[in-house]
Formats: sequence, C-alpha cells, structure tokens
Amino acid sequence: MEAKNSPTNKTGKKSAPKPSTDISQKDEAYTKRFVLIMIGASALIVIVGGILLYWLVGRYIEQSNKNKAQDMTIKLLEQKKSDLAALQPNYEKITAPGVDGKSDADRILAAMPADEGYKQLLPAIEKMGQESGVAVDSVSKSTAAGSTTAVPSVFPSYNVAVPLQGNFSNVLDFLRKTEQSSRVMNFVSMSIEGSTRSGPVSASLIFSVYYKLPASIAPTTKELK
Repeated sequence: MEAKNSPTNKTGKKSAPKPSTDISQKDEAYTKRFVLIMIGASALIVIVGGILLYWLVGRYIEQSNKNKAQDMTIKLLEQKKSDLAALQPNYEKITAPGVDGKSDADRILAAMPADEGYKQLLPAIEKMGQESGVAVDSVSKSTAAGSTTAVPSVFPSYNVAVPLQGNFSNVLDFLRKTEQSSRVMNFVSMSIEGSTRSGPVSASLIFSVYYKLPASIAPTTKELK
C-alpha cells in the first residue's frame, strides 16, 4: 500500500498537516483568540500610556511655567521694595509741610492736578479778577484744539474763555496774575473792545489749562520662555 505524500507548499517543502481532531481545532482557536487579545491589550496599553505621558508632560510644562512666573514675581517685588526704600527719603522731603503749611507735593498737585480740576479753577479765576479790579463774567470751557504751547503734548488740556469787564490796565494785571498762578495755564488769545487808554473795556481771554492723567497700574503680560 502506497503511503500518502505530505502536502507541499509553494517552495516545494513539505508542511506539517493541519490538525483534524476537535481538541486540536479548539486549541488552535484558543491560541488565535489569545494572540488577538494580547495584541488588543498591548495596543490599549500603548494608547493609555501615550495619553498618560502627554498629560504628564503638559502638567510638567504648566508647573514649570508657574515656577518661572513665581520667580519673576518675587524678583520684581524685591526690585520694587529696593526702589521704594531708595525713594523713601525723597517722599518724606516732598511731603513735608513748608513755612506756609503747604508741601511741595501740594504745590505740584495744584499746578498739575490728576483730573481736569475745573471746579477748583473757577474760584481761582474769580479771586484773580477781584485782586485785579475786573469783573469776571461766566467762564466757559471747551476742548483745546490747535493751540501752540510750550507744554509737552503728553498732558491733556482744555480751553477756558474768560470774559472780563474793567480798565485796560486792570485787564493786563489780571493777565499777569494768570502767568504767576500755581495752576499751569497757557495764554492763547485775547479779543478786546473799547478804548485801551481811558474808560472801561470788554475783553475775552482764552487759556489752555493742563492736567495730568492718573498713573496706569494695569497688569502686563509677558511670555515665559
């Protein structure tokens, strides 16, 4: 009786016969399932590990930026503390009251207040008018535009129109008092009606009044590297 030849593959080599029993087929199916489960588990581990690694790297970068920001904040606070200590003697000097009871800081604020100071300007103009012997009519305010001044343009300003009634010499005296005023006022123009030698005149004087904007304490941002 001739023996059956074993099956051969494409290379001409004989391959092992496939198992044909129920037990061997079950073992083969189990092995395939096991391999597939291991491949899936390995892929899941790789995916979860990648996500976890990405999260850890993000947390590390975030914490590193926080540490840099804290170090920078501490450095800035130390620098400000040093600057304040250096300015302390000057602050005490400028806020110390003088012989008349007013400090240099008071005079600076009077010359260049932190707002328009229009309500405080009106009684000052009326007082200068009384001292000069002229009658001050209603003062009006408008936005300054196109005036030529020696004051830096970084300071905001507005115009005031001051109508006067009185002798010409008294009007000139009023103008001199505005030049000597502690408030920064720049003379712009004057129109006058009447005789400048005798009798009363009507004059309208235009001044530019300056003030300074309050200091900005808005927070700033800086990119951390």
